[in-house]
Amino acid sequence: MKAWNTRYAGSRAGKVNSNGYLLIQINGKSYRAHRLAWLASHGEWPTQHIDHINGNKLDNRITNLRDVSSLENNRNMPLLASNKSGRVGVSWYSARSEWVAHIKVDGRQKILGRFKSKDLAIAAREAAERKLGFHPNHGRLPAA
Repeated sequence: MKAWNTRYAGSRAGKVNSNGYLLIQINGKSYRAHRLAWLASHGEWPTQHIDHINGNKLDNRITNLRDVSSLENNRNMPLLASNKSGRVGVSWYSARSEWVAHIKVDGRQKILGRFKSKDLAIAAREAAERKLGFHPNHGRLPAA
């Protein structure tokens, strides 16, 4: 055992799963590293979801973690790679040659408006995010 510990001393424990989270195995059971970090820091398991504030799923510093509801966690989601406008909740509607701003509220999609300029659509989306209490990082690219 000592040779193994010497060989791997200082290296990161666990492995990254297909969703990008670090998993650590203890007594044959896998745990997400961010939940273990919360437990180690607070002395109890998180009660809800653990949000990585900066969007980096491997940044498990306690200052980057917060115990939040599903709704709060969804309000701090990074920009998806499939997004074509560069902004969450802003889409180009080619049939009418206009930008559409939309947001999900209480599980329902709400149209915020239709705009001739992308900047106006983004401004409408950002105003709605502020009003609804979205995290400032919502829709931004995750930190490296």
